[in-house]
Amino acid sequence: MAQMGWIFKHNWDVLKKSKVRMIMIIGLPILSILIYFFSYGTQMNDTTVLKLGVVNQDSGMYTNQLVTFLKEDNAGMKEVSYEKGKAELIGGQLDALILIQKGANDSLANQTASDFKIESIQGENTINTTKMLLSNEINKLLKLEKLGGQANFEQTVKTYDASKLPIENTDLKDQSDIEKMMSAQILGFLCMMLLYAAGSLGELILKEKEEGTFYRLMSTPLSSKKYLLGNALFAYVIVLVEVLICLFAMRFAFRINPGVAYVDLFAILAVFSLMAVVLSLAFGFVAGSRRSISAMQTTIFTISTLLSGALIPIAIMPEIMQKIAAFMPQYWVMDAVSKLQQNGTLADLSLNIIILLGYTLLFFSIASYKFAKNKELRSFV
Repeated sequence: MAQMGWIFKHNWDVLKKSKVRMIMIIGLPILSILIYFFSYGTQMNDTTVLKLGVVNQDSGMYTNQLVTFLKEDNAGMKEVSYEKGKAELIGGQLDALILIQKGANDSLANQTASDFKIESIQGENTINTTKMLLSNEINKLLKLEKLGGQANFEQTVKTYDASKLPIENTDLKDQSDIEKMMSAQILGFLCMMLLYAAGSLGELILKEKEEGTFYRLMSTPLSSKKYLLGNALFAYVIVLVEVLICLFAMRFAFRINPGVAYVDLFAILAVFSLMAVVLSLAFGFVAGSRRSISAMQTTIFTISTLLSGALIPIAIMPEIMQKIAAFMPQYWVMDAVSKLQQNGTLADLSLNIIILLGYTLLFFSIASYKFAKNKELRSFV
C-alpha cells in the first residue's frame, strides 16, 4: 500500500510541474461545455423574437387554415402580400417570409407538403428556425385532416379549437429538448477528451522508459505489476476528476438540465473512463516510442469519435455509417445517454455496460499479453 501511495505522490509531483497539463485537466471539460452552450444557447433565445410574414398565394381550405394556425401559435406572425412582405424583409421589419405557393393546397389535401418556400436575408439560423415552425403547423394540420377526413376537416378543426385535442407535435425549439441535445453533444465531446486524458498513461510509461526512470524504478523493491497498477489507478482518478468537473459545471455553473440524473451520467462515464485507461495501457505496450503512440492515439481517438456519432448526431448519418458506429465504444455511451433521456434506468443499460466492459476486457487482455512478452520487464520481475 505504501508503494502505491508513493506512485500516486510521484505522479502528482510530475503533474504539478506541467502547468499545461493542469490547465488541460481543468479547462478541457469546461471547453466541451462552452462550445455547445453558446451554439445551442443562441437557438434557445431566438424563437420568440422572430418577426415573420406569411404570403398565401394558393387560397384554399387547407392553406387558409394553415395561415390561421401560424398566426395563432406564433407571436410576431402576420399575413401580408408578397410585395409588402418583400419590402419589409429588405427593410428589416420582417426576419423571414413564408410563401405558400400555387399547388400547396392540393399537396396538403394529398397528405404531402410541397410548394412552400422561405425567404430571409438573416442567415441560415433564421431560415432553419422558420422552417421548423412551419413544419410543426403543417404536421398538426395533416394530423387533423387524417383524423376527420377531408369531408369533415372543418368540423374536426372546430372540435380541436373547442376542446384542444391532444395533437402530438415535436417542437425542436422547446428548451428542454434543446438542453437534452446539447447535453448529449457535450458528453460526446467529453468522451473524446477523456480518451486523450487517459492516453497520457501510455505516454508516461514510454517517457519514463526513454529517460531511464522506468528501469531505475524496476531495480528497486517496487514490482513492475504494482508500478503499472499504481499508474493506471492514478490515470483513472484524473479522468474521473475531469468527469466530475464537467458534470459539476453543467449542473451548477451553466444550469443545464440534461433530462438525466447526474449520478447516472457519472456511472456510465466512469465505466467508459475505465475502458479508456485500459486502452491507453495497451497502447503503452504496443507502441515503440512516444512519437508513435501520440500519432496512433490521435488518429484512433479522433476517427472513432467521429464515426461513433459522439460529435455528429447519429440520426443524420447514413445507414451504413450508423452500422459502423455500433462498433465504437463511444457509441454505447451516447446510446446509454439517449436511453436515460427517454426515462430509462441504469437497469436498462445492462447491454451498454456489458459491451463497454467487454471492450475493457479486450484491451486488458492485449495489455497483459504484451506485458508478459516484454523481455525488458521480465528481467526485473
